Amino acid sequence: MTSIDDCTHNLKVILNAIEKLPQETRLFCLPENSLYLNLDKSPIPREAAFNSDSPEIKTLQKKAKEKNIYIHLGGIPWMMNGEVFNEALLLTPEGEIKETYEKLHLFDVELGPGIEICESNSYRPGQRLNTFEVDGWKIATTICYDLRFPEIFLQYMQEEDVDLFLVPAAFTTKTGKIHWKPLLMARAIECQSFVLAPAQVGYHRDKSKEKLRKSWGQSLVIGPWGRVIEETDSFEDFLDSDLTEHPPINSLLRKSDMESYRKSIPIRQHRRYQWELKKNDEA
Repeated sequence: MTSIDDCTHNLKVILNAIEKLPQETRLFCLPENSLYLNLDKSPIPREAAFNSDSPEIKTLQKKAKEKNIYIHLGGIPWMMNGEVFNEALLLTPEGEIKETYEKLHLFDVELGPGIEICESNSYRPGQRLNTFEVDGWKIATTICYDLRFPEIFLQYMQEEDVDLFLVPAAFTTKTGKIHWKPLLMARAIECQSFVLAPAQVGYHRDKSKEKLRKSWGQSLVIGPWGRVIEETDSFEDFLDSDLTEHPPINSLLRKSDMESYRKSIPIRQHRRYQWELKKNDEA
């Protein structure tokens, strides 16, 4: 997606994409900031946060039931207990709302002179790891900056034996050009799991078409061997394009591919560091 700070526009893009999905689709994943992407350097206004009564959420709940699919809203401003979180919200085919994960690591960085991003001005950090299931697949979410913390992924593997990681993102072009794909491939290889990373891409403009922000893009589906199964064009391919709607990429994943790889290289059985830590604790 190339989202902006107009929920009506973003919702229309999402609904158009849903109509292009294959009939057999079960899980439809969107990038971070899918329903709202802040174009201002000031904090996200609290009134921009969504809740279960928001018309956009109700519309997507209805669409999930109509299409019999799970819709994963990669990361949206979500009001919970009076605080705003970057929430990975899941809408089920039954129309249920599930708060699956709140972004753990907030992007507070200085990328260069005058390029400062402080996500903690808008969000509270999450406090938990959590998984959910779709048709027998164990799925975990990490959002954007979380990708740089491999211990999260390894913790998920140790505790939950995750089959598929979702990494919705709005990566900056400066970091994304160098780090985005290698980090995703590394997480897939380390965890011997599938990684699905829906991303924002291109210039995010206000209504006057002024370029106010840009995202690297390149949505990816990566297999447990680290091979790229599907990917979209990156930011460089869009350059100065006004394109805001992108067709969804589709991928059929098979657990047997992952299970055969795990059997051939049994990392879990070979890992010694955790065993030594447990041994010392017991001593």
